[in-house]
Amino acid sequence: MQENDGGTHDDAGTDAGSLGEPLPCERTQGICAGARRAVVDGAYEPVCTAHSYGASYEATETRCDGLDNDCDGVTDPPTWSQVASLGLPPHAGRIDSLRVTDGVLAAVFDRQYVARVIRLDTTLTSLGITEVPVEVMDDSLALDSVSTRLLRTSQGPALYYSSAGTAGDHTRGHLILLDEQGHRVPREGEPEAGALLFDQPVGDRATAAAVSADGTQVFAAWRDTSKTVFGGRELWGTLTGLDGQGVVSPRVLMRPLAEDKVLYGVDVMGLRDGGFVVLVQEIKEGASEGLLRLQRFDNALQPVGEEQTFASAADPETRLVDLGAAAGDALESPAIVLRGPQGSDRVLKVLGNLFGEVNSRALAVTTPGEVPWFGAAVTSRGLQVAWLSESVDPQGGDSWFRWRGRFWALGQGGVPKDLSPGPDLLPLHRYAQWVMLEELQDSWMGALVMTSTESPMAHTLQAVRYCAP
Repeated sequence: MQENDGGTHDDAGTDAGSLGEPLPCERTQGICAGARRAVVDGAYEPVCTAHSYGASYEATETRCDGLDNDCDGVTDPPTWSQVASLGLPPHAGRIDSLRVTDGVLAAVFDRQYVARVIRLDTTLTSLGITEVPVEVMDDSLALDSVSTRLLRTSQGPALYYSSAGTAGDHTRGHLILLDEQGHRVPREGEPEAGALLFDQPVGDRATAAAVSADGTQVFAAWRDTSKTVFGGRELWGTLTGLDGQGVVSPRVLMRPLAEDKVLYGVDVMGLRDGGFVVLVQEIKEGASEGLLRLQRFDNALQPVGEEQTFASAADPETRLVDLGAAAGDALESPAIVLRGPQGSDRVLKVLGNLFGEVNSRALAVTTPGEVPWFGAAVTSRGLQVAWLSESVDPQGGDSWFRWRGRFWALGQGGVPKDLSPGPDLLPLHRYAQWVMLEELQDSWMGALVMTSTESPMAHTLQAVRYCAP
């Protein structure tokens, strides 16, 4: 018996008056609503399959098509999976992700002296872990002296990381080229720690890095802070080739606008016109409000145009993104995703057209009484945002482990949707203040989050694959 293109037998659904009226199928929700048993091999199906339910039916739903394909009352359900057990729990500066050919790479600093690069396929199934040796100058801080980014360069993926010295007196930045599977690409004469991009007499490990539009140069920025100083009084930057050869020597990029303020929360991004943009928060220690300062730089790291400033609440948690050609030219498409107060709640919003007439658009009002820690990604379908809504466990407990939350994302039509794996709150560590977000294939998105338990003490990297049509 041959099957037609719809996946049903030739005689399915033909005149079967002699067989009596077809009975309703077992499943009655989703695409199965109203389905009756089809004729297969001269008889009605004893148990309904796609012959009765139609070509869109799946016994286990895998499609991201806006339909309840398995007829269980849930449309396009997310899937959760455990990716890896983690050692020391990484804060947002010690983990990053990058979309690569046929999957995603995640780099995490959770062990001394190595970066672990985890390879995931397009279903977010782990394919293996590669350990890449790195330089960690201050192991007494349990890796808090390290920060990292995964970058897409003209020579493929690259691991950028910086490490601060034990006395808070200098910071080094390195770059290690990787292949699409996360393995190191060795270069002749390159030290094991990677190409040295800068070695500067400052103590800030929380550096930021971005690549140029052509992918051939790395822009790195850092503050002149120390173990005893909150924030920094100067923001420095440098531009190098992928091999560490200097293009622009380290120079001061920005200083506070007032004597009683400091610079904090630095982010950088390459612009499509070949320049760069820097976003930094300026605040007074202990203040509830501050300024977001935005400045363009050319490919010689000289300032271009007037600096833009935006009032902000303390700790606004910002992300620089480029919305792409659909949003306009190289100066119209950069945007800032941030959180801010709205009464007793918090709102996630995006500021666009940053160098013109700035516009603001609310993305989501987040869960009342909880703090959203979010990730943002610009995809072929536009801006995507997902977040952990965190709160403190009222039962108390260890201050590092008393956090709880749920996972949310913008779903179909930009509507916030709770995609947590069950009714219980996720057990979180204080460092679980991040979401790594990447576009997958066929309208799927992938997110990485960390869950933690105190007894037994364990930290787990979790993957969430969800539909965002």
